[in-house]
Amino acid sequence: PVLGAADAPLAETAAACAALAGVETLKPSTALPRDQLAQALCTAWLRGCALYLPARLIKDPTAHDGGLDVLPLPGLPLLLFIGVQERGALRGLGESLPALEVPPPDHAQRLACWRQHLPDHQLTPLLPELARRFRYEGTAIARVAAELAALGRAPSAAELFAAARADLDLGTLAQPVTPRFRRAELMLPPAQAAQIDELVAAMHNLTRVHYDWGTARAWNEGGLSALFAGPPGTGKTMAAEAMAAELGLPLYRIDLSQVVNKYIGETEKNLRRLFDAADSADLILFFDEADALFGKRTEVKDAHDRYANLEISYLLERMERFKGLAILATNRRKDLDEAFLRRLRFVVEFPLPSAEERLRIWRSVIPAEVDASALDFEFLAQRFALAGGHIRGVVFNACLQCAAEGAPRRLDMPAIVRALQREYDKLDRANSLDQFGPYAELVATRRTRR
Repeated sequence: PVLGAADAPLAETAAACAALAGVETLKPSTALPRDQLAQALCTAWLRGCALYLPARLIKDPTAHDGGLDVLPLPGLPLLLFIGVQERGALRGLGESLPALEVPPPDHAQRLACWRQHLPDHQLTPLLPELARRFRYEGTAIARVAAELAALGRAPSAAELFAAARADLDLGTLAQPVTPRFRRAELMLPPAQAAQIDELVAAMHNLTRVHYDWGTARAWNEGGLSALFAGPPGTGKTMAAEAMAAELGLPLYRIDLSQVVNKYIGETEKNLRRLFDAADSADLILFFDEADALFGKRTEVKDAHDRYANLEISYLLERMERFKGLAILATNRRKDLDEAFLRRLRFVVEFPLPSAEERLRIWRSVIPAEVDASALDFEFLAQRFALAGGHIRGVVFNACLQCAAEGAPRRLDMPAIVRALQREYDKLDRANSLDQFGPYAELVATRRTRR
């Protein structure tokens, strides 16, 4: 077996090893039908050559476990190299065979490869960052460089990173998120705003710290992980989108319905697929409702408890090795495993906004085309202790009720007050007529009708 990534030079490595013994290595066409595999084996033996076969050529299409089919001519004295991406793929052929592992290229090797294929001096300052962000094999780097060469000119920095990111695919386990917000729109207390700035600066400096300051070996070229904790609507998702926009990194939201599986061991397999795909390039993984995945380990009472604890342990280990930025959001920090919390680089608490912050939020969420001159923002900010997400919902509902055909694009206090009462009803939160001050009659009338 020759183990390595999909784009790794598995066949070339096998051929180089066989060449040390003076043996030539043959590689059949990728279009070789499986029913002609025996002829290929015989040809290699008759010519005194070794043979390299990618696992897909001998994979049993009926095997649900992804194992390999039984090879024909088992008694043929032939040196055979089989290229696989993981040892588990050898099921059915013999997992105990000694394997030749092809390690991924390190940062220096990737940088040398980028410099070879992109010799333009204008791009030289960008290449160290490119080599850290994209952990690609040489064939993938050559492919990206060929696409850029087709431009007929030197690519811009945006074009360079976009071309390198084009092959990124996390399948159905994560959905790409287009950032809707910018950093200036994020309303946070000074302490939390400083933490977000520190996290952005840390991502900007990661390449320099790893490879100029020499931390890459000790930290295994690791990325960063952060926990965003706080009540619903306090800006956790908004902060993740704002950071993605500022860092210029793609943001992927993890779909827990696709990752978590009730069958033993399946959740771990899904997580392995997710992290293996995400490790190839710099990106932001956003785990919403993280406590569903990273909950506390429990006392083992049956096999399900044991495997659930193994999944959490596996998550902890993969999070430490993840090379991008992982953001976990939760409304219930106390439900997270303590061992996991110790491994996080940043923990940002998102509190409910103060009256001053609520005033800024109320002013910022009004659409630019809407006349809000009749609104008493000071009154709204002082009287109603709502999170930013709920304030945004109130304004949206008020707009929906005011936007009749031919009506002016204007919001007034009665519409906002009615939307506020509906929001409190939805949240099942108590409120008094005194809280609505001069608008209490509107609320009282609605309560009487209801």
